[in-house]
Amino acid sequence: MSVLITGASSGIGRAFALHYAAQGSDVILAARSSSGLSRVSDEVKALGGRARPIAVDLSSASGVDDLIDACDDVETLVANAGVTLAASIGSLARDQIDATAYLMTAGITRLCEALVPAMVSAGKGEVIIVSSIAAFVPMKKSAAYAASKAFATSYARSLDLEVRASGVRVAALCPGYVRTDLHRRAGLDHLSSKVPGWMWLEPEDVVAAANRALVRKRVVTVPGIAYRVVRPFLSSRLAQTSWQRLTRR
Repeated sequence: MSVLITGASSGIGRAFALHYAAQGSDVILAARSSSGLSRVSDEVKALGGRARPIAVDLSSASGVDDLIDACDDVETLVANAGVTLAASIGSLARDQIDATAYLMTAGITRLCEALVPAMVSAGKGEVIIVSSIAAFVPMKKSAAYAASKAFATSYARSLDLEVRASGVRVAALCPGYVRTDLHRRAGLDHLSSKVPGWMWLEPEDVVAAANRALVRKRVVTVPGIAYRVVRPFLSSRLAQTSWQRLTRR
């Protein structure tokens, strides 16, 4: 049996890969970046683990199907692949909208539809969906991103209702800011200096939150005490206005 991790070439996906490798699990690493996958594979092997890298673009149905065809006996699925979008309404190309939506919504569903039934039959398995605090918060110039995370979180909750009795555990992780390359790749480097340090999580914090959630059978988890405290207020007009001023370029 093995662990399939998407978005495994860096950041949160890399942290999950090293965590499971340290536990002795075989890991299947999926991402677009061949070079990134190679680096993480070497790190996994340095821990004594076995890694199978698969370079694939999961923003299309064909890419997801290729990954499914390449995998068997997956006991744990970590659906982590994602991007962040920050753009005014009407400024995104149709292809970009479609690809992003598939990557973080239908693609996750397709992976689960293909892989979870075997877990149910086996009476064990884990599904970890990396969502975001954005699932609960309206985000100016990031409507598509926030909506995709709301979808992923809702899907996880419904999936859990269906498979929990069979022994399969489901966890949706909804972190805030995490120190990864995600924001840099989206052209949001300025956030690293403008967002207060106490609001940043490390990828390992997200992995630890996932472990606690699975043990406690908690479906939706917001990593970080600070985020759990402020979450009820993040949708308020005051919080939204303050945040837009803080994070502007």
